[in-house]
Amino acid sequence: MSLFAMHSPASASGSAPNRRTFLLTAAAVPLALALPEPALAQEPPGAWGVDLSSLSKSVAPGDAFFDYVNEGWLRTTVSPPGYPEYGELNAMHLRTEAWTNTLIESGQGGGAADPKLVALYASFMDTDAVERQGTVPIRGDIDAILAITDHAGVARWMARPVSHAIVGAYVFPDETDTRRTLLHLDQQTLGPRILGLPSRAYYEDGTGDYPALRMVYRDHIVRMLELAGVADADVAQADAVVSLESRLAAVLWNAEQLRDRRLNYHLMSRAELSAYAPGFDWNAFFEAAGFADVQTIVLNTDTAVQASAAIFADTPVEDWRAYLAFHWIQNLAYLLNAEVQEASFGFYGRRLGKQQAQRSREARGVGFVNRNLPDLIGKAYVAKHFSAAHRSRIEGMAVLLKRAFATRLADADWLDDTTRSVALSKIEKMGLKLGYPDTLRDYAEVDIRPDDAIGNLHRLNAAKAAQDRRLLDDPHHPWPWHLAPQAVDGSYSPQFNAVTFPAGILQAPAFSLTADAAVNFGAIGAVLGHEMGHGFDDQGSHFDDEGNMRDWWSPESRNAFEARAERLVAQYDGYEPLPGLRLDGRRSLGENLADLVGVNLALDALRLHAVQTGMDMNARLDGFTAEQRFFLGWAQFWRTLTTEDALRRQVETSYHSPARYRVNGVVRNLDAWYAAFDVGPNAALYLSPEERVTVW
Repeated sequence: MSLFAMHSPASASGSAPNRRTFLLTAAAVPLALALPEPALAQEPPGAWGVDLSSLSKSVAPGDAFFDYVNEGWLRTTVSPPGYPEYGELNAMHLRTEAWTNTLIESGQGGGAADPKLVALYASFMDTDAVERQGTVPIRGDIDAILAITDHAGVARWMARPVSHAIVGAYVFPDETDTRRTLLHLDQQTLGPRILGLPSRAYYEDGTGDYPALRMVYRDHIVRMLELAGVADADVAQADAVVSLESRLAAVLWNAEQLRDRRLNYHLMSRAELSAYAPGFDWNAFFEAAGFADVQTIVLNTDTAVQASAAIFADTPVEDWRAYLAFHWIQNLAYLLNAEVQEASFGFYGRRLGKQQAQRSREARGVGFVNRNLPDLIGKAYVAKHFSAAHRSRIEGMAVLLKRAFATRLADADWLDDTTRSVALSKIEKMGLKLGYPDTLRDYAEVDIRPDDAIGNLHRLNAAKAAQDRRLLDDPHHPWPWHLAPQAVDGSYSPQFNAVTFPAGILQAPAFSLTADAAVNFGAIGAVLGHEMGHGFDDQGSHFDDEGNMRDWWSPESRNAFEARAERLVAQYDGYEPLPGLRLDGRRSLGENLADLVGVNLALDALRLHAVQTGMDMNARLDGFTAEQRFFLGWAQFWRTLTTEDALRRQVETSYHSPARYRVNGVVRNLDAWYAAFDVGPNAALYLSPEERVTVW
């Protein structure tokens, strides 16, 4: 998953379940938004990194720290159109996107932008050509889908990167032996490319707006088939698609199953796969995907794939044709003529997303280029906005965070010596991918044409498939970063035992060369510590210092860890953002653990920095000590506006707690916060010392 992980069905992208990410914001990239002015924030808020004008004069820090720090911003900020949830991360992404637009426009005028960037953008922006062509660019594909006569043909088509499917494939190191690379199969990597509606409830729930939405969805299917020239498009076909997706929805794994790393590992041979899930034509799928010779695979989401394979066999080919044809049109609608785009937005944007207008075509074009040529943009971004000084500063902070973590592991009296030894080795070996990779792709092998957007997409997907094949054949081939340099995100991979922190997130107010060190540690330092913490959360802790999933903990140490984690689950279970709507502390445990660990590590690292540099922790800036400034930086980083609908969706589906609880839920467990702001027993956030949770 990645930070901006809300995909409409028009998106052909997905995310493999082999990385732990810093944040999942369900509505971080809306479909309706205009680009802001193209300026990156080089300077931090205020004189030293915190916007003091936002501090509340009526809310006490101990009663609601999130509101105390952010009241002014929350009161005066207006979310951009289409943003039901809007915070600093969104603003950082939009600034980066606006800069990308400026870069591309400069290339059109003969500037420094790579010709491939300019050509790909031009292929999206040539509206005259797009309108002339109509649906001609996909007509051959639709004809081919409608000509499929057997289930083998359906399976072959599902191997295409743009297609909806019941199973997806990706290449990654073996979870139990990272020295080898294997083909992985699952449903999680497909992202939204299984169903046409967001979740099982949309197909099963008979209350509220769900029944009406199903009817509108049925009509939308008919409309899209008609627009693509499918002669016999009718309600019966659409009903068949809805019925089929209802059966698929019923067997999908829930959120708890999807995040269970051990449950998501089933090593088997091709013969065992055919016996385990016999309803799907695996030979046809593997051949079409370019993996005909692969004999060993890892099957994740195994029971869901098994059940889906049975549904596959029991569903008539004509129903699969309708399913494939509709979703092929829908998944490519954003590259087709205005009538098709409007029909797509009318349902997914206006009806489902409650948005009033599409993003500008320029904004959508920038997104298209950014998704498909990320390294070319990243190269220019780093040259313009990320200096050697930036990289050196964040590297120095990361070293102190690792040192702080090692100290906490060494001091954890509940760890036995054998477990502690592996844990210390794991933090020592943890890789730090900061800013940008030393080598970025130039896409020289891809033919990018200024008049062929859909062809460009297919050729780029083919190049990605070829890259995956090279990684499968040669486990020593250099692995690319999965986040582009300009991405506003961060992640941890347990198999690589590495944190990835691109340059895009290393901008104000998260990080600045001119900000106070305490604020930098409280913001970006805690976020970096969060990612390190994922290596030791309830899932990442199952991977050892070599990135292999195995039982390296003693039973006693594991039990002690889980007892601490359970206390955190209980805390978050008790939060009630809306009447009758409580957080799910179990589902969000990994992220809550990482937040708590990250802030603890960052504070320890700040103290190490003070010793290293001679910084006076008691010296005040505008009346605030270093530790107070640290906590202000953490709370400011998470300032977010959220509509009630968005908050409800996040609580019901996300692995992450809402921003307010990422602040308040963490600080109330830290003794240093109580001391910094003189928080006593009468404060609303007060927890007695024995109630405060410390894991690492």
